[in-house]
Amino acid sequence: MTVRIVTDSTSDISQVEAERLGITVVPLNIHFGTEQLRDGVDILLEQFFQRLVESKVLPKTSQPSAGAFLDVYQKLAQDTDEILTIHISGRLSGTGNSARAARDVLNSKAMIEIVDSGTVSWPLGFAVRAAQEAALAGKNIEECAAAARGAIDRTKLIFLLDTLEYLQRGGRIGRARAWIGQMFNIKPILTIRDGEIAPLERVRSRMRAEERVFELATEDPQPEHLAVAHSSTTDEAERWAERLRGTRPGVPVDVRWLGPVVGVYAGPNVLGMACVRRATEEAESEGSGEG
Repeated sequence: MTVRIVTDSTSDISQVEAERLGITVVPLNIHFGTEQLRDGVDILLEQFFQRLVESKVLPKTSQPSAGAFLDVYQKLAQDTDEILTIHISGRLSGTGNSARAARDVLNSKAMIEIVDSGTVSWPLGFAVRAAQEAALAGKNIEECAAAARGAIDRTKLIFLLDTLEYLQRGGRIGRARAWIGQMFNIKPILTIRDGEIAPLERVRSRMRAEERVFELATEDPQPEHLAVAHSSTTDEAERWAERLRGTRPGVPVDVRWLGPVVGVYAGPNVLGMACVRRATEEAESEGSGEG
């Protein structure tokens, strides 16, 4: 039987794309006061970011319940005996814990392997797609998990924020906390390291910061894949994508919105770039264990 792939909505894989690819996406929740919305289901991207800027109350997020995962696993277990579920970094969300709780109570013969991606957004989504490609090629669950982990290890994410305010207020600021109080007229360039937000560089103007993000994202002379991720900066993101295509002709370049849950902490006007290094034979042959 084909391995079935599950992820969460912080992969920023839309429900439409997930259905097309045969991936199951479990949504996290967004709370505007007492109103609860399912990420990627109950609110459109443009609507969310407009509301984020206009709202007097910063929205909060919550992980899916164990019951939400249990429902998914029970349904998939009717058609397969191997389920690979790949999620946002455990240092950023308790989503993986909900997945484990569901696995532990599932009365099924299906094997369920859970991968903590150590990342979020486009890099997570890229790993999920890599796992799904392996599944469709007839690979077993260990090989699909290895494909996901290999994609994660080869992916570098650099992103530029307008402000650290949203990360700080949302409690996801990680190692970038050291920059609080030093950010007047400074644009923070960040990355994901060891599963949490980490500071990379501070630049004094948006224009220079954008150039530096581009430089960092294109350090690899022969990337396998490139991406631009953004929140409410569509025109700017498309311009950067065209520049990437001109610099690395023939390399696929994605342009994607950050999803609402990621947007709660990143805020508006985010520009991120991701680069996937080409796989080496040595990396492809390495095994993997559960995250």
